[in-house]
This record gives sequence, structure tokens and C-alpha cells, in this order.
Amino acid sequence: MNNLGAGTHFYSIRHLDSAIEHFEQVLSLEGANSLFSKTYWRGRVVQALSTPGLAPAQHSRLQRLLDRIAQA
Repeated sequence: MNNLGAGTHFYSIRHLDSAIEHFEQVLSLEGANSLFSKTYWRGRVVQALSTPGLAPAQHSRLQRLLDRIAQA
């Protein structure tokens, strides 16, 4: 993962839906089962949540992913 400076966002609003779809696929399979994966995927989802211009539906999907990770 890139070492980003303060205020830098990894995801653009144009590509966020495809990133969310990727998270949903991985986390529905095996992605949230190990401790490493939980930490890694939580970080990625939190990073996506910081994307400027996030739509309410995108926020809801990302929050559900965080809930899934927490319950794994």
C-alpha cells in the first residue's frame, strides 16, 4: 500500500464503486477470517470512507463491510 501524506486520498470518487465491489467480493469469501486480513481490510475500507464526495449509498455499503469485518 502507498505511504500517503496527510490529506491524500487513495480512492477517487470515479473508481470507488469498483473498489467497494472488490471489498464485498473478497470479504464475502475469506478476506475477514484471519487477523492479518481483518486489519488489512479494515484499513482499506476506512481509507475508502475518507474519499471526498462519498454518496450515502457508498457510505452505507462501506459501513456494512466494517460491520462484517468486526463480526468475523
